[in-house]
Amino acid sequence: MGARWAETVRQKRRSPGFAVCVNLLAMAVMVLLMRPSFETNDDIVFAEFGSGLRGVKDAHLVFQNYILGLLYRFLYQVTGRLPWYTIVQYAVLLAAFSAVTYVLMNRLEGYSGLYLSVIFLCCFGYEAYIHIQFTKTAGIAAAAAVFLLLHLVSRERFALWEFLWGIGLGFMGFLYREDQFWASSALMAGAGVYFLLTLKKKYSGKMLRKLGICAGSFIILLISAAAAGAVDSYMYNDSQWKEYQEFNGLRSKLLDYGFPDYDSSAETYQELGISREAYELYKTWNFNDPEKFTSETMEKLVREKTGRTFHISQVVSFLKRFPSDLSKLSMAWFGLVFLAVWLIFAGKSFSAVISLAFEGILLCAVYFYLYYQGRYMVNRVDVGLWCSVCLVILWIISDRRLRAEKTGIFLCAAVLAASQFMWKDDWRITTSSIPEARVSQRAVLETIGTDKDHVYLAKSGTVSEIVCYGPFDRMPENLLDNLYWLGGWECRTPGIIEKMEEHGIVNPYRDMINNDRVYLIDNQIDLTLAYIREYYDRDAEAVFVRTLGNVDLYQIKS
Repeated sequence: MGARWAETVRQKRRSPGFAVCVNLLAMAVMVLLMRPSFETNDDIVFAEFGSGLRGVKDAHLVFQNYILGLLYRFLYQVTGRLPWYTIVQYAVLLAAFSAVTYVLMNRLEGYSGLYLSVIFLCCFGYEAYIHIQFTKTAGIAAAAAVFLLLHLVSRERFALWEFLWGIGLGFMGFLYREDQFWASSALMAGAGVYFLLTLKKKYSGKMLRKLGICAGSFIILLISAAAAGAVDSYMYNDSQWKEYQEFNGLRSKLLDYGFPDYDSSAETYQELGISREAYELYKTWNFNDPEKFTSETMEKLVREKTGRTFHISQVVSFLKRFPSDLSKLSMAWFGLVFLAVWLIFAGKSFSAVISLAFEGILLCAVYFYLYYQGRYMVNRVDVGLWCSVCLVILWIISDRRLRAEKTGIFLCAAVLAASQFMWKDDWRITTSSIPEARVSQRAVLETIGTDKDHVYLAKSGTVSEIVCYGPFDRMPENLLDNLYWLGGWECRTPGIIEKMEEHGIVNPYRDMINNDRVYLIDNQIDLTLAYIREYYDRDAEAVFVRTLGNVDLYQIKS
């Protein structure tokens, strides 16, 4: 019986079903051993807009494509009892990792492709499944799509289902995060260079046909991405969303990349009427004052900050940091493992050396761009970039017979053991207190949500859904339609503004004064009070109402 099963596995190991089963098993093991979580607040806001937790169901997701927003809305309408946002993202990740396993199993003899897939999953599967973040998903999907399409082109026969799999993956990567799609796809260029350098040798009589299939496949992917981008742009074409997009672009340049220093730009701040207290308040993401923190104000601050020009000293400064900074990235170490496999076990060639050298130069260029833009060493971006780099190395490795069949299982075991230094912080046994804390924090939100007689305004960092709801928790529809934050990119979206206006709140800082229906959740009440006194009411006082869980409630009275 065992021999028959082993023979069946040997026969099916090159099938897509085998790749999917392997990755389903790997995903299940990771989720059972570790506790998944959202890496940033952004993902939980997208889940809220789909499920309607805040009373707003909107397909405008700002950072994700509108088409993806429509998909979430449809699925949550089918049944809101399932965490569709997480399910869809896991499905895309499973398809991406299965594509990598499938390609490696078909390009390498025996089970060498499986061993390399296990090593690949130790890092990128962990980053994707356990620390969920949509930018990572976009990068992994885009890189896997290019990897699969290159395999399609290199095969003797054209397989339509492989083509659709690759196009679908790339399309989903674009929907999740356009910028990361382009960056991760571009970093797959090393594999493309290797393909072109070896084209004549492998396909001397079919060069034009192979080039045509290659060009056609990627052109279709680009056309589908452009169509999705056009749909997204069209859906933001009305005046409210245009105004928001302008606001959000400026907000990002200040909140994500930093305000100009107050002392160095004191004259500009004074001209704009921004006191030091207001500066400190805005820096903590509590900027939702539509009268003072306007697009015009932000534009002047951005102009003040970005007056610098490119200088060679910036390159020198970057090069002093860049090589050593890579040692802090776990995925860079996995890249070194694959590089070592190539050096020790795989055949080397001039084409491989040229392609890897080109990939290294391209990686340096991308990192310098991120350094210059202020997005240097951001984990959710780095994961997608290094996924591409590792797949380029794997593409070159899998072009030759890999002399590591017998040592593969030991290499997998060593990497898996070393990975536990990353995984240990997320083991369920070491995160046993999270469920209790989550229930406790959820009780606070549910108490707020059931008090429909009051409107709650929360300072950033006081209460957070990311503490209360995990990726697989159900979000009750309309629970928090009376809770609004004084910060966050979503606080000025048209849907949130409309809901606030229904409660009679246009400017939270002004409209909370002497409003018996409004409770303020605050952990720096003195700073908030100083701001309100300076701009709206000199006689304002903060009246303590009560403590709810771990947060304090206030009302502002004059």
